[in-house]
Amino acid sequence: MGRYFSLLIVLSGALAQSTLVPELRIGESAPDLVLLLAISWTLLTGLSEGLLWATFGGMAQDLLSGLPIGTTALALLASAMCAHLMVGQRTRRSLLIGLFAAGTMTFVYHGALVVLLTVVSRPVELNYVLRHVTLPNALFNTAAMLLVFFGLRLLHRAFYPKRLRL
Repeated sequence: MGRYFSLLIVLSGALAQSTLVPELRIGESAPDLVLLLAISWTLLTGLSEGLLWATFGGMAQDLLSGLPIGTTALALLASAMCAHLMVGQRTRRSLLIGLFAAGTMTFVYHGALVVLLTVVSRPVELNYVLRHVTLPNALFNTAAMLLVFFGLRLLHRAFYPKRLRL
């Protein structure tokens, strides 16, 4: 699968995040689909493709959600970079690592969004966001990562076969 063709997956994820995912809400919480896609792809393919997915997915999500352009993209870039730095080269394709990354990167993503929204004069109440949005989302994202990571790992294996070395 070409690098640019694979972007259709994250762009579809941004569209689903804006249309379908709000129907999956439990209280104030819903999975952050584009975040999970960006983290998964970063773990599976490496930093450069993960950052590409984070950028395009974040920009698409901003356009569809009405947030200032670039806020979600910057938060996703921070999350993808932290996921890459947190995980070693040998263990990056492990489902357990993906689950751990989903939970921890939710805090990075939401923290970056809070800072960025405050910078653009859209302050949010930190205590409320942490208790009612970020913490439940971390649990929701960890559970949803089972499906996202497994699906993307299958796609990765199908389109990026192991190279034989002589």
